[in-house]
Formats: sequence, structure tokens, C-alpha cells
Amino acid sequence: MKGLKKVTGLACLLVLLGFGGGWAWGAEITLHYAGNMPIGHHVTRGQEIFAKLVGERTKGQVKIIVYPAAQLFADKDLVKAVPSGAVDMAKATLSQWTGMIPALLILDLPLFFNDPNHVRRTVDGEAGEILKKELEKTGVKLLHWMDYGFMEMTSKKPIRTLEDFKGKRIRGYGELQTESIKALGAAPTFLGGGEVYMALQRGTVDGAISGPTSFWERKYYEVTKNVTVCHFTFFTYGVVINQKKWNEIPPDLQNSILSCAAEVQEWSRLESEKEDKKCLELLKEKGMDIYYLPPTERERWKKACEPVVNILPKKAGEMGKNLLELALKAR
Repeated sequence: MKGLKKVTGLACLLVLLGFGGGWAWGAEITLHYAGNMPIGHHVTRGQEIFAKLVGERTKGQVKIIVYPAAQLFADKDLVKAVPSGAVDMAKATLSQWTGMIPALLILDLPLFFNDPNHVRRTVDGEAGEILKKELEKTGVKLLHWMDYGFMEMTSKKPIRTLEDFKGKRIRGYGELQTESIKALGAAPTFLGGGEVYMALQRGTVDGAISGPTSFWERKYYEVTKNVTVCHFTFFTYGVVINQKKWNEIPPDLQNSILSCAAEVQEWSRLESEKEDKKCLELLKEKGMDIYYLPPTERERWKKACEPVVNILPKKAGEMGKNLLELALKAR
């Protein structure tokens, strides 16, 4: 908590001084929008497109300043920073919010979602409405979902069978990921995205769960040579805004912001699939071995992770059971 207060104080000072984005001269409302992905990554580009659209559609009445690459807060700190108002908006890694909202574990189920549309049908339906209401209880409003894409496996040595996990140390990024790594027979190591490159380089981890776009943008091909395309989980961010700040925005401007949010949500869905394919090709050109896990082997991994899927109803009770049923119906 003490460390967070120091980070929060620094972040607020940066916002007040205008560092990372400059003053918002002439705008009636200025929103500071935190993110953690590198500049140029499609998720960061989605943030920038949203900011541009909002500025145009509100005729300059709302200005959004994007702070990418964790300039203001690390992912784990956004859990407190957005509800408290230390930052107005964020592209939130919802895996970090499951301590407050166990229902969000539905988005992290290992080897559960068959394809991107299965996830989208889930969050666009009743399950998504439940999650939005749960987020509102913490003091934030969900503006839209931002697709990152499928999470795959990169490793120093090939991981092609369930047996290959034995004795490996694998990076995870949330509660269900770490439990899944254990269920598969490996030892989990919790690391932020910015820490993985060095861990792979030094050999403190043998592999990591992340996406092809991060493998490429963070240059993992320099420190490891294997990718297993297994569709481990499908990762979607939540773009959230402080509820108090949202309530201060006039209804007509809120409607304009929401219309922009809907456009960027659809853009991110198309872009994430395109970027995943492109980055796998680029990684192959860099000499990485791209291995597509056969369906029969994926079923073995899936079966090993079944106890992890059952954590959702244990943690979220009847709501968790309901979400699981809704997600199964969306297949």
C-alpha cells in the first residue's frame, strides 16, 4: 500500500504537469487514459483511435490523452488507481481485478473458449452485462472490450505434449493462469509483461504465456525460439472509466463517447485477429519454430485443466455457475 501511494502521487503529479501528453488547452473535459502496451502495438493504437474519435465527435469538448507503456501505472496498480480517481481511464487487465470481482475469472478459463467469436458472444450477451454491473460496484464503468487475441506459449525448449511441462518454470499473469500451469505439471512464476524478456534471457523462466503480438513487439525471438499455438486463453481487456468522473460528463457527450467505444471495440476485434496472424509469420521469419498443437493433444491439456475451470463457481458462487452456463451456451 505504501508503494502504491508513492506511485499514485508521482502519477498524479505527471498528470497535473502534463507530462507524457501535454496540456489539454481548449478542451472542456480532459481524460487521462492509462495503458501498458508498447507504442505501436495494436492495443495502444486502439487507445489512440478512441481518443481521436472522441475528440472529433465531441468537437473538442472532450480530449483524451493516452499514456501507453505503463507511463502512469503498472497493470496491478490500476485496480486501485481507476476506482480512486488517481487516473480517469485505463485499459485494464481484468485478470488483475479478480480479487475484487471473482466473476471476471470467466474471461481467464484455460483452454475453454474455442475461438474468438465464442468469447465475443459471451461478453456481448447476458454474461457481459453481469460483468459490467460487477465492475460498477467497484466504482468504474466499462466503456468497451478491447481484444488482445489468443494467449499462446513461448519456450526455450519445445512444449508439444503434456509431458513437456514437467520441470519447467512458466510465466503466468493471473490467478487461473498460475493454477493452470500447475495443473499442466509446471511451476508458475508471476511476472508482468515488461519483465518477461529479461527472465527468458537469464533463464529464470523456461517459458511464458502471452500473445504473438507481444512475442513480436517485445522481441522475445531474441531470447527464445519456440512458440506453441495452443489457444490457451483468449484475452480481452476492459476499457474502464472512473464512475464519478463519468457522472460529471453531460449525457450528450456520454452518448458520443459510447458510440466511439462501440466502433473501437469492433475495430479491435478485426485488428487482433489480423495482428496475431501477421506476428506469427514475422516470428517465423526471425527463426522461431511455430508449432500448432494438434486437437487431440489440446484435449489432453484441456482435461488436465478441468479442475481449474471449476475454480470459477467456487470463487464466484451462484453467479459463477450462471456465468459458466452462459459461456457454455454461447459455444
